[in-house]
Amino acid sequence: MTLLRQLIIVIAALFALLFAGSVAINIHNTRTYLNEQLRSISQDTATSLGLSLSPHIAKGDMATVESMVSAIADSGYYSEVAVTDIGGKAMVERKQPAVIKGVPAWFVNWVSLETPRGEALVMAGWKQAGKVPVSANPGYAYATLWNNSVGACWWFLGISGFALLLGILILRQVLQPLRAVEAQAKAICDREYPIQDQMPWATELRNVVSAMNLMTAKVKEMFKEQADAMERVRADAYADTTTGLANQKYFDTHLSQITKARKLSSGATNALLLVELDEFKSFNERKGHQAGDRLLRGCGALIERACKETPNLQSFTARLGGANFVVAVQDIVEKDALALAEKLGSSFGELLEKGLADTGNIGHIGVAIHREQTAEQLLSEAQMALRMAKVKGPNSVHLNDSKTASEFGSYSEQDWVELLGNLQRGNRVVLYRQPCLSGKDDDRILQYETLLRVRGKDDKLIPANVVIPVAKHLHLTLEIDKNVVSETLARLARPENANITAAVNLFPMSIRDSGFVAWLCDTLNKHASIAPRIAFELIEYGATDNLDALRGWVEQVARTGAKTGLDQVGRGFKPFDYLDKLKLDYIKIDGSYTRDIHNNRDNQFFVDSLVKFAHGHRKPGTNGTCSRACAWMESKATVWVNRRCGVKQPTRALSFRHERRAFPAWDCICGGGTAGCGQRAECRRRSSYPAHRSNPQWRRDEIWASGTAAAGRVAGYDRARPAEIFR
Repeated sequence: MTLLRQLIIVIAALFALLFAGSVAINIHNTRTYLNEQLRSISQDTATSLGLSLSPHIAKGDMATVESMVSAIADSGYYSEVAVTDIGGKAMVERKQPAVIKGVPAWFVNWVSLETPRGEALVMAGWKQAGKVPVSANPGYAYATLWNNSVGACWWFLGISGFALLLGILILRQVLQPLRAVEAQAKAICDREYPIQDQMPWATELRNVVSAMNLMTAKVKEMFKEQADAMERVRADAYADTTTGLANQKYFDTHLSQITKARKLSSGATNALLLVELDEFKSFNERKGHQAGDRLLRGCGALIERACKETPNLQSFTARLGGANFVVAVQDIVEKDALALAEKLGSSFGELLEKGLADTGNIGHIGVAIHREQTAEQLLSEAQMALRMAKVKGPNSVHLNDSKTASEFGSYSEQDWVELLGNLQRGNRVVLYRQPCLSGKDDDRILQYETLLRVRGKDDKLIPANVVIPVAKHLHLTLEIDKNVVSETLARLARPENANITAAVNLFPMSIRDSGFVAWLCDTLNKHASIAPRIAFELIEYGATDNLDALRGWVEQVARTGAKTGLDQVGRGFKPFDYLDKLKLDYIKIDGSYTRDIHNNRDNQFFVDSLVKFAHGHRKPGTNGTCSRACAWMESKATVWVNRRCGVKQPTRALSFRHERRAFPAWDCICGGGTAGCGQRAECRRRSSYPAHRSNPQWRRDEIWASGTAAAGRVAGYDRARPAEIFR
């Protein structure tokens, strides 16, 4: 019960007591007054009648006496009028029954009025000839008392109602700061930090509001410091101090993650663009190191701008040291990779126009296409392509063709348009589901990740890592997302899937399309009972480019009951303060930070800080459960350290023993797992890790955690959970 309601009840109770007391006092006073009036009237009438009857009694004129008594009795104001002798024997007597009109019987029984009797002597000369007793009729007194009581009640109720209404309005105004404090506390849970400028006039409430404002400012400052600390850690470890881009270490880590996590089927491509400024050493000697640093920063900004201006591009840029830059692009066809490199090469002239370079021969670009090579092989091919570009001339581009025969190379662009533009025709969409298991209970499935396959020619299944680059190139991503969402909802509606939750990966550009967002929300509202069992995952790099669109998406989807998660968090090299503005259901840490984390102190600290940051930004209404912090984990050593860092329910990278080409490792990265927020541990030194961590005979029950972290068993890492058709 609210404080306002309690105060209203107390005030109403006080008014009721006041009302009861006032009515009782009013009735008592009125009754006393009326009793006195009845006594006075009876006595005055008896005295007057006695004087009037004395001459007639002396003469013995009883007829006149009787007529005078009857006249008074017939007036109705008296219940008894009589004339008696000295002994009390009635000579003339008239009685009228008491008639009480318009007064409830309960009121008459509850409030009794006395009927006082007046008496006077009748004289015959100096002798007493008799007596005249008179009793007034109480009916009129009851009516007067009733009318006065009813009028007083109505007046009191009216005044009390007005006073109560006025009191409620005043209380609402007085308690307004408390509602503002409540809204302020809820806003903090929503990761907003409002400050109340209007201070209440009541001293106690002013102190409460001031304390709340101070706490809000401190909480905001605390989270900002936490985010800044994370950024400093990542910048110290992974940022190039001159250009602000990623450094060699960041590039090596993420390139290894891309090539290991995505051993792509033939036909699916990533690309590596290696950029080198020409004669940079001599430029430094001629112009000085400050001019060289300006040239490096200008070149880095030029590369970043070219990548951002290219639609549907998922990439990151790094400086490898000296005058070398690299751009790693995911899910891109060969034609688009070459177009990006040529666009970058043609824009080199801007560096000369801005005065950053002193010659038109700025640099060269080598392009290598990644299919199934290792990270070392891919980088070697890019270096070879760079050397070929130098042979071609200034600002040249060269694409190193690995001449890998594509399994789907016979598909023309028109074939792809017809195939992807008409997915619903002929049941071309085939969905698989990959279970995402709890790190605490390996047999408990938290949700399923939906994997896409498309039926091509001769009903041959085309994996998603082939379809995605082509869909981006042909701008057919919206059609794919609509089909996958519709097919997933249809499967979730089936009785056999009534208790499962499915996660669907969407293209980042879809959330910026108002038509798609409206269609999705309408579709989810039509499936209101299913919406809470579907989650949508977006890749951080593309989704966070437009935070307003992402925030609007999260809010609209949340109203339907569906969930939103952010995938590959940390790969985009973006500041994490955007998490303050979003109400995500979970995040998935990029695997480059958790792969071999037991050998990387920087990654241990970064993951620990990121998980704590996510725990501190839990979504409202989750009953103490933090936003889900999930991670790529492929070894027991990785699991152990990630648990120490707070990732208690991991995402596993499963290696399939069958159909390895149809289900590459990239498609087997599963989301899910709710990280508990109560028990956390700071990363310890690797020396504290069990000495037998490399023992191939390591038993599952030897997975453990110490310190303040929850000890637990992580079972099931020695067996695969293959994907299955989502029927």
